[in-house]
Amino acid sequence: MSVFASMYGAMSTLRQRVAEVLRTTRLLTPVDRLRLVVALVASRRENRRFLAGHPDFPVPPPALAFDAYHHVRWREYHDSGMAHARLVADLVRQHVAGNPLRICEWGCGPGRVIRHLRTALGDRGVELFAADANAASIAWCREHLPDIDFRPNQQDPPLPFQAEAFDVLYAISVFTHLSARSHEQWMAEIFRVLRPGGVVLFTTHGDACADRLLPGELKRYRAGELVVRGQVREGSKCFVAYHPPNYVREKLLADAQVLVHLPSPAAYQMSQDVWVATKKT
Repeated sequence: MSVFASMYGAMSTLRQRVAEVLRTTRLLTPVDRLRLVVALVASRRENRRFLAGHPDFPVPPPALAFDAYHHVRWREYHDSGMAHARLVADLVRQHVAGNPLRICEWGCGPGRVIRHLRTALGDRGVELFAADANAASIAWCREHLPDIDFRPNQQDPPLPFQAEAFDVLYAISVFTHLSARSHEQWMAEIFRVLRPGGVVLFTTHGDACADRLLPGELKRYRAGELVVRGQVREGSKCFVAYHPPNYVREKLLADAQVLVHLPSPAAYQMSQDVWVATKKT
């Protein structure tokens, strides 16, 4: 290991230990508000350039964006949204037949991905739906992103849709912010709203994210345990879960058939693992 790699690892561990102290002393949320102010100042010039070049591209209120993505950089909001919509569209083409399709995004936030999905799917006919536990995000999406049915949901199931409503449900970085109990409840709810043969596509914090774990957490992760950092509001970006692939296959998707596991596909600007599954018949 080089000196630089060793120093980077030490700094990463130090950052995680500081975050853990803030978490246990209940200071993580107040510090997060300060980070929003710092992020706004740091990105102000870049954001002005982006908005000048994209006058017809509405961006969400900064507080909503920061709550969902931990940044307020509008070019990244735009570009990563397009890349992740392309990821969803490519996997849908590979694994879902039929036209038109009914697709739902669970945990849509301020519309980063779903606003690009119709374009990414090209000539596939599609009806788009989305749900999120943040009512303010849903209100903003309804006002600025037409032709998509946005609905609020609660922290716990059910989703506000009838059974067997969708061909596809996808969730980008949603399970990454849930407790162990919520993982099992929400996966059962997802399969309730999927049609027979429908697929779920979701992301997890897999091996590419394991370097963020403290030694004790890493030991549990390597033993195949779900690792959850709580002590803040569940579902918020500071409530974080890490998912060993064996946990996803053997527990979360125990009643499903795994169609795809893509470990952090960089071609789509995705650092998390991507899973596609269908319920066993």
